[in-house]
Amino acid sequence: MTAPRPAEQPPAIRELPRRATWFELFCDLVFVAAVGQLTHRLGHHPNAATTAAAAALFVPLWWTWVLYTVRANRADHDRTVQRLLTTAGLAAVAGLAVFLGRVGHDQGADTGFVVSYVCARAGVAALYAWDLRSEPRLRRITTVYVTGSAVTATVWLTATFALEGPARYVTWGVAMTAELALPLLAGRRLADSPGDAEHLRERFGLFTIIVLGECVLGFTSGLITAHPAPAAALTGAAAFALAAGLWWSYFSASGTRPGGHEELAAGGRHLHVYVFGHLPVQLAVAITAGAVGAAVTTREPHLTTPLAACVLGGTAVFLAATALIRASFTGVGERVVLIRLATSAATLCALPLAARLPVAAGLALPAALLALSVAAETPAHKKRLEGARATAVDAAPTDTAEAPVS
Repeated sequence: MTAPRPAEQPPAIRELPRRATWFELFCDLVFVAAVGQLTHRLGHHPNAATTAAAAALFVPLWWTWVLYTVRANRADHDRTVQRLLTTAGLAAVAGLAVFLGRVGHDQGADTGFVVSYVCARAGVAALYAWDLRSEPRLRRITTVYVTGSAVTATVWLTATFALEGPARYVTWGVAMTAELALPLLAGRRLADSPGDAEHLRERFGLFTIIVLGECVLGFTSGLITAHPAPAAALTGAAAFALAAGLWWSYFSASGTRPGGHEELAAGGRHLHVYVFGHLPVQLAVAITAGAVGAAVTTREPHLTTPLAACVLGGTAVFLAATALIRASFTGVGERVVLIRLATSAATLCALPLAARLPVAAGLALPAALLALSVAAETPAHKKRLEGARATAVDAAPTDTAEAPVS
């Protein structure tokens, strides 16, 4: 009698890295509308007051996106109930987009903005509460978030309905500062709910693409309005070069160092630096985007001082912020960090010159500085990639019989 053949073992299945879902990309579309309203507000009347207002309003919008993104990174299983709760919160984000352009100009817009913001925050709280049904490890961080959000929501609403003028907006700022401090207050509780580092990096990269898209939309819309002529086409080409330089600079160094981004999953200092470091990065790109659109349509022969400050100042802040994020992983003395900090300083020093140059040259100047920075960083990036490949080879299985087939 022939012995039964042993059952064949199923081939090893390599766990695929988590990627952004189609639903997450749909969620981003709602934030696209809100970011567009902010850049339009800045580009319509570019001056110090509108820039400050746009920057202040960007913070709660950005923070709302961060809260939904980080929550999904920790616990989202893309189920029907979670989609419904998120969709309800996104309806409030759409409300933010509706009222952003008029905040500070009338009571109705202020009220609509704050109510929309509080409702969007409540959507995140509802998601965390639902997640507790299957993810008990989220209890500690959920308690901190829900309690803190309830307190700050009270401050937001009280300031909106009981205060007027500067007192209202100062109180909003206090409430916003308290909200940004909540992850720091959570402290070690973040370690109880680790996330997916690659997914988080992808999500922040996608939001950066959203803001960069406003730069492209700004100068293309400007060219349509300006009825393209040789001079306008030259200005548009310079604006496109600036947008491409910002993209290249961000994504050429987005990998920090080989394996370093895995430290994001455990929370702590690296996570805080990475998340909060992206606020000046993405805010700077948004301000630059609004100014670029205004620069393409301006009838002035030179960049006005506010426009030059937004374009070059935004580029300088972008470079410095990306350098400091990278420095938290690689150290301040790393080559790319030093190059970016030096380029940021050079961009700021060029600010007086940019205001005296023709508009196209004023936009081409930061684009050229970005190109020089990217070129100077290239050897360091190549060395990093070679190190990553060598690490991957050393870590590869040596037994070919057990190695998964690629």
